[in-house]
Amino acid sequence: MRIVKKNIFNQVLDHLRKEIILGSYSKGDYLVEATLSKELNVSRGPIREAIARLESENLVEKHSNGRTVVKGFDVKEIQDLYNSRLLLERHALTQISEDELEKNKGLLFLYIDQMKEAHEKGERDIEIDLAFHGLLVQMTTNRTLIQLWSSLTELFRTLIDITSEVSRSNQEEIITQHLYVVEMLTAGKIDKAQEILKQHLEEACDYCCEGKKRNSRRDEHAREED
Repeated sequence: MRIVKKNIFNQVLDHLRKEIILGSYSKGDYLVEATLSKELNVSRGPIREAIARLESENLVEKHSNGRTVVKGFDVKEIQDLYNSRLLLERHALTQISEDELEKNKGLLFLYIDQMKEAHEKGERDIEIDLAFHGLLVQMTTNRTLIQLWSSLTELFRTLIDITSEVSRSNQEEIITQHLYVVEMLTAGKIDKAQEILKQHLEEACDYCCEGKKRNSRRDEHAREED
C-alpha cells in the first residue's frame, strides 16, 4: 500500500489497524518503523503516532527493549466487540426522549438517503453508517454512553470497512434495516427497534468474521505460492 499525501497519520493508522484485525500481522509480529516507512512511503513520524494510538487501542504493545509487538485480534475478539456494541446501542434506544427523537429524526432519515445514494453509485459510505449509529447514542444525551461509544469509534469504523467488502450484495437489506429502526422508534415500538438493531449488528458481526477468514485464506494461499 502507498499512502497519498493527505491525512497521512489517519491513513497509516487505518491501514495498520485493519491489517492487524484481518490478521495480516499475526500475534507476535514486530512493527518496525523503518520497514513500515519504506513500505508505505511515508516518514517515521506518522508511523510512530499511529503505533502509539494502536497501543492505546490494545492492538500492539511496547516491550522493554523498545520493540513494538502485535497483540493480534482473533474472531472471538471481533465477536466480543460487536456484543459490547450491541449492548450499548440497544440500551441507547431505550434512553432516547420523544423531544430528542423529534429533533433528530430528520437527520437520521437524511443519513439513510445518503446511504441509498452511495449504494446507487456502487459505493458504501462508511462515515455515514458510523454517523447514523453514533447519532442514536448521542440522542440519549447520556455523557457516559456517548464517551463509551466515542472511545470505540475508530475500531467500529475499521470493522464497518471490513464488513463492506463482504456484504456488497446485501446493501439494500442493510440500508432497509437502518430505515426500520428509525420507523419503529418513531412509532414508539422500542422493543421492535431493538430486535431489528440486534439482527443488523449480529449480521454485521458475521460479515466481519467472514472478511477476516477470507483474508486469512488469501494470506495462507500466498505463503504456499511463495
